[in-house]
Amino acid sequence: MAKGKGKKGKKKRRSLADRAKEWAKKQKSGFEPKTLNLPEGAVLFNMRKFVDKIMRIDVIPYKVGEGNPECDEGELYFERTYWVHRGVGVNKDFYVCRSKTIGKKCPICEYRAKYAKRDDADEDFLKELAPSKRQLWNVIDTKDRDKGVQIFDVSAHMFGRKLGAEIENADEDEPFGQFADLEGGYTLKCGVADNGFGPEVETVGFKTRKDYDEDIVDEAHCLDELLDIKDYDELKEIFLETGDEPDGSDDSWNDDDDEEEEKKSKKGKKGKKKKEPEPDEDEDDDDDEDEDGDDSGDDDEDEDGDDSGDDDEDEDEDDDDDEDDDDFKDFEDFGDDEDDDDEEKKSKKGKSKKGKDKKGKKGKDKPKGRTRSRDKKKSGKKGRK
Repeated sequence: MAKGKGKKGKKKRRSLADRAKEWAKKQKSGFEPKTLNLPEGAVLFNMRKFVDKIMRIDVIPYKVGEGNPECDEGELYFERTYWVHRGVGVNKDFYVCRSKTIGKKCPICEYRAKYAKRDDADEDFLKELAPSKRQLWNVIDTKDRDKGVQIFDVSAHMFGRKLGAEIENADEDEPFGQFADLEGGYTLKCGVADNGFGPEVETVGFKTRKDYDEDIVDEAHCLDELLDIKDYDELKEIFLETGDEPDGSDDSWNDDDDEEEEKKSKKGKKGKKKKEPEPDEDEDDDDDEDEDGDDSGDDDEDEDGDDSGDDDEDEDEDDDDDEDDDDFKDFEDFGDDEDDDDEEKKSKKGKSKKGKDKKGKKGKDKPKGRTRSRDKKKSGKKGRK
């Protein structure tokens, strides 16, 4: 039993030792950025230790991978530019901007664009949301070659901009543009200072260096494959975890959607108004006069002032018949357009004949009713006499 406990104790101590070694490596290379997927054994170059000193580095070219905007896959190049959003999420980490880096939808850029349209948009907040330009380099520290090729992840403002300016301003007999060539390249001699935000290269000099063998390219990291580009939904979820947005800023996500929904709802309301049944003539005669400008109530009255209720009822019955016919048409199979037109004409003629027959019957019935009433009056007079 004692031996078993001793073995378990040794395993536990070894596990802690391994973890301590991993922790020690992280302390040397600084923090692990959320923007990179570092391969096992990779070392981040730390420029901070060169503040107020001279930093001498050799830039090593690498074989370009997929998605590099400057070169085709398989060619040699010396850096990888990418863009990041800073201070994202609760932990204020850096995350790769999908829009500027790979040309795909970025939820943070979309939010920023919509938020900028607001009247109460905060300029400082807009600046915080803007993506920043960074660059990756494969470098060798000439004072510490045992570390091999290291990954130099740095703001373009802190290093690349100064390097580019020196190359552009060089004389014709100063081919500083070949600084990363394996043959005839240059060691970069950089003066580093702390500008208050971090270490920054203030001066860049060029010193001829020994040629490198082609085998050194195999030791260089494919910088395109190091980028940790989050999916759209994952990045959006991380971004919304922060509580630093101004009040009501979440509405900026769906401004366009809200406008579309509002338009649809208005259209829906208009459609519903058209489908509503017409109001009773007795109750809404005044409203019809105001809206249409014609006296529809007077047209319904009989010119002779006699019993016109039968006419109105018969006309309403005709209208109901028309509506029933129209409803029935919706369920009929669609056929030839000409056949439909002929059927419609025939149905209309049939309706008009029915209407005439009904009106004719009404015309005959009304005189009969009137003569009977007169006969009754006469008979009543005769009885009195």
